[in-house]
Amino acid sequence: MMQTGNNPAFGSRPGTRFRKTLYAIALLSGGWEEAMAQTAPVDLSATRYEQGKVSTKRKTFSAVTTDADVPGSVEQLLVHGHRTTASTDGTGTYTVRAVSTTRMLLRPEDVPQSISVLSTQQMKDQNLFTVDNALKQVAGVNVNLYGDGTAGFSSRGFQLAAQYDGSPATGGLQLAQQFDLAIYDRIEVLRGPDGVLQGSSTPGGSVNFVHKRPTETFQGNASFSAGSWNNYHATVDVGGPIGNSKIVSARLVMAGTDRDFFYKNAYDRRWTIYGVTDVHIDRRTTLTVSVTSQSNDTTRYMGLPRMSGTGADLNLPRNTFIGSDWNKGQVPTTEVMAQLERRFGAGWVGRVTGRHRTADTDLQYSYINAYNAKAQTANYVAARSLYSETNDGVDGYLTGPLHLQNRTHTLMIGANYNRYVYEGGGASVNSRTNAALAGLPISDYGAISGAILPSIKSRSWQPTEQWGVYGQGRFQLMPSIFLTLGGRISGYVQKSRDLVPGAVTSTSIDQQGILTPYAALVYHVLPHITFYASYTDTFSPQSAYGVDGRQLQPVRGGQLEGGMKGALFNQMLSFTMAGYKIVQRNDAIANSDLDPTCGPSHTATCYVAAGKTRSQGAETEVIGRPLPGWDINASYNYNDNRIVDNGTPSNAGLAYAGNSPRHLWKLWTHYRFEPYRGAQKNIWSIGGGINAQSGTFGTNRLVTQSGYITASAQVGYQWNRYLALTMNLNNISNTRYYQRLGNFYYYNYYGEPRNFMFTLRSNF
Repeated sequence: MMQTGNNPAFGSRPGTRFRKTLYAIALLSGGWEEAMAQTAPVDLSATRYEQGKVSTKRKTFSAVTTDADVPGSVEQLLVHGHRTTASTDGTGTYTVRAVSTTRMLLRPEDVPQSISVLSTQQMKDQNLFTVDNALKQVAGVNVNLYGDGTAGFSSRGFQLAAQYDGSPATGGLQLAQQFDLAIYDRIEVLRGPDGVLQGSSTPGGSVNFVHKRPTETFQGNASFSAGSWNNYHATVDVGGPIGNSKIVSARLVMAGTDRDFFYKNAYDRRWTIYGVTDVHIDRRTTLTVSVTSQSNDTTRYMGLPRMSGTGADLNLPRNTFIGSDWNKGQVPTTEVMAQLERRFGAGWVGRVTGRHRTADTDLQYSYINAYNAKAQTANYVAARSLYSETNDGVDGYLTGPLHLQNRTHTLMIGANYNRYVYEGGGASVNSRTNAALAGLPISDYGAISGAILPSIKSRSWQPTEQWGVYGQGRFQLMPSIFLTLGGRISGYVQKSRDLVPGAVTSTSIDQQGILTPYAALVYHVLPHITFYASYTDTFSPQSAYGVDGRQLQPVRGGQLEGGMKGALFNQMLSFTMAGYKIVQRNDAIANSDLDPTCGPSHTATCYVAAGKTRSQGAETEVIGRPLPGWDINASYNYNDNRIVDNGTPSNAGLAYAGNSPRHLWKLWTHYRFEPYRGAQKNIWSIGGGINAQSGTFGTNRLVTQSGYITASAQVGYQWNRYLALTMNLNNISNTRYYQRLGNFYYYNYYGEPRNFMFTLRSNF
């Protein structure tokens, strides 16, 4: 063992303790040689980090890319002299070498914002089959269920937006049916505004769903799971080259769910099929085409009531179902994607992605709007919705290195267009118009006849279009300092028309030339340890009009974030420590001093863009493999979101977002007892985790609950490389809590009681 006290690098001059600290961190982050290079008394501007080694000439933190090193896909790139891939499929760990959300495929420590990646392996270890269950495990993300297989997702007090293989989508995440996770390689979650690539969105961030791709060699796997409340899930995943030429490769994934719930009269049946084909037109050009189809038949459940007027918990049994035996939702969904990628010389890559998704929703359900706790009776509403959604998008960009003055910079420029069309309508009937819906016992979900459902007489057509031109440059100012500058110019148009003869199409929103800037600075204190600061901006259009006759400017959300990131244990374990402050401004506030004389008709309410909200906090995350066989994903998030001004003085200073805890802890860890490295048979494994949060309130501030904690565990056994069995136990202590809070009458959902699931997996 080297005695650091005798090393000239650790002399008695000032800064000795700091150098010792750097030395220790460097040993974890990059190894002995890098530690010596950072701690020895050498001019840092005269060192060089190239091809994974250190010399004493000049230090640079960007790899030089030659034609011979052109990545086989934009998912692969030379990062610090090592071929790095963002894919997690088949890696067997939670370790993330790179992220693709930024288009430039950076290592996590080089991204100057908080970003988390949920890997294929963690999805398997925790039996995560649905998007809502998966995002519950991601740092800083809150999930609010809606009782029909859909959910709302938020971070830092604001909603998250969706991307698919980096292509942004209008809608698609909030209150939308999601595909089975079996079709995805990973889920990347960027917290904080994503105004450069996403376009219109709130400051919460974005969720990038990255699809699985065909494999270079034939491979296949299958799984079957069985658990509490008749919960069954099965998958088959096969792929590889077609023929011997390897010009064409394909992959087919099929998944099915057939389950009941812990509450009565509820079920979920869904079947997903995903096919993807890569055609290598030449050695630099690849065309990828994929088709996904999913059908589902799900019970629509609106949740439980709380005490009217006080919001107190009624302590109803957890298996209580309130509704009708004909409550259901069916949303067949189809998605077609095509992607053309061209790898040019000198490391430049271009990609164009097109996406078309359709979903046809048929919902029928009943819920209560008045409740008598003493008599256990309620007044009901019977409702039906029938509508279709079409989402078309195209995104194209070009990215690559630029070498100037012996330094490597990275440029990225692109544009995207998205069109979302809603067409349909709904109808409802309540106890005031139909006495058969009044005073019914909540325990009798057969009390309401399906014949009472109203017919849908009014329908509307609402198209939304947005476009944007974006760009970023990552400039190496000094050997260890990178400056990123970028921005986006966007346009947004929303129209509507009633689907009756002679109806006129009206434009509710038309806002063009919206600029969202981006700036960031990253400092490499060590090759794999960075400090960073960033400012990013986003916008949300609004339809309100001011007294000047003009539409109000969009709601703007700006974030300032700073922190420290790093990769330890030979870059197998990543960590993040960050602090942030978000200010959302320009929210429309009704001007009660004026008569309703605004808008195109001069009869609408007048508004002023004076609303303001603040969200600030701190977070830390550790993810990866610190030791062989040991994987971990742990995080803590603190968020304080407040109303600054919403037009009601008494609300100033109140928390802004319901169901958004101030403190949020998430941990999952897994260990394989391999008798030797690379062992493939007779292997035991164990896993465990906790999810904990502080108290929250619902859509009504009187509906509250205190903090809670749930724990889970897993035991697994692998007979050989082809067959393994695991058993997962969730909510070990059988904690009684609400996974989502709503108002006095509905949207209050219990979390699942203690439950188990066995999973048999096979590779072939």
